Amino acid sequence: MCTTIKIELDDTVKDNVFFQKLESITINQTELFKYGINVIEVPDHIKDSDFDYLQSKVPHLESLYSDFMSFSSESITNLSLDDRTQKSISEISGIALGLKYSVELLQTNPNKFKKIGIPKNGKYLDYSIIIDDKKFEIETKGTTQKTYSKFKNDILSKKENQNSNPVHLRFGTIAMINRKDRSVNSKCVIVDDPPENVLVKKDDTFITQLYNYGNLLSFIIDSKNYNKYIALLRKNKINKVKINQKKFYGQYQYLGKTYFGECFDYRLIRENLDNLVIDKTNINFDKYTKKCGNVKFFIGIEDVVITAINKKNHDFLKTYISQTYYSKDEMSTHFIDKDGIIVVKSIDGDDIQLEGLFTEEEVINRLKLFKSYINENPHKCGAPCKSRWIKGKPCEKMTYRKYCHFHR
Repeated sequence: MCTTIKIELDDTVKDNVFFQKLESITINQTELFKYGINVIEVPDHIKDSDFDYLQSKVPHLESLYSDFMSFSSESITNLSLDDRTQKSISEISGIALGLKYSVELLQTNPNKFKKIGIPKNGKYLDYSIIIDDKKFEIETKGTTQKTYSKFKNDILSKKENQNSNPVHLRFGTIAMINRKDRSVNSKCVIVDDPPENVLVKKDDTFITQLYNYGNLLSFIIDSKNYNKYIALLRKNKINKVKINQKKFYGQYQYLGKTYFGECFDYRLIRENLDNLVIDKTNINFDKYTKKCGNVKFFIGIEDVVITAINKKNHDFLKTYISQTYYSKDEMSTHFIDKDGIIVVKSIDGDDIQLEGLFTEEEVINRLKLFKSYINENPHKCGAPCKSRWIKGKPCEKMTYRKYCHFHR
């Protein structure tokens, strides 16, 4: 289901023609989940054995949203009664609705939004973006409260305390969603300062896009290759930044396009693994599946984006906007965003292509490796060595993954 959220213009913006272009925005649950992935803090370096990060976070996040969020035609409801979970869901909803509104308002691509770092002095806003040499800064908020004055005052106080260079326009978005005990239509309130005629001297949007795709790469490509990608990017060695398509787990074909990425499964959520015992007959695996459910995902990036990054094709990414798509029924979901990122969800093997790519045997193999990691029981790599003096000899390096760092 797609949810239509009404846009309400605060007194600070109601007479500004620029904000009168949108009366509502439409968002779906998978799209909100996708924004949620992008706000997870990404480490500078992912440990070779970090199964929690690589296998557990994504399905855990999706499961959290499925269990504690409800979507109707005009409202999003936060179902959680736990204070921390409730706050987390409200914050992610605020970011998702704020960025979706900004994408539609500015007619741009979500891959161009940059997280604003904390300055040495003063407060900071959440995101910035450069459009036609004009810089915009956006503060996003989310709440289940009935009024938004507290959040409006916080946004305006941050604006007043800005110590960075002048920008064309700063505005704030406040997503007001429901609590479980309240049933009203959700809305997104816009708070603003007047625009200024300021142009940027340097457009770093391409680097911002590299970081945004890098954020997703941290989940969908082997840690060895992600670490190399992000290290070069942080050192500003842009010309050396590359993505090796062969290092993805697999590819998914959809609507005539190819997406490279990774597969995930509810059964790989860390909290579900504590009492799992796998034997050769898989009897316990079958019981485990009945308990957790057979829910698989594929998350990937369109191949043309990877090619553009590898060729440093600034012009392509500057104008690239993928055709969006959303399809959902009881058993499967397919979502493609403007940035060329696809999210596929399949229940009980409904998606035949995903089932062929991510078999039950592979799920079992990952479970075994994950359990070995939890139990601190590594194994020998066993892959044929390529070194000159020991070529062909089974590698004896200990690892928690299928193969060691050198043989993946």
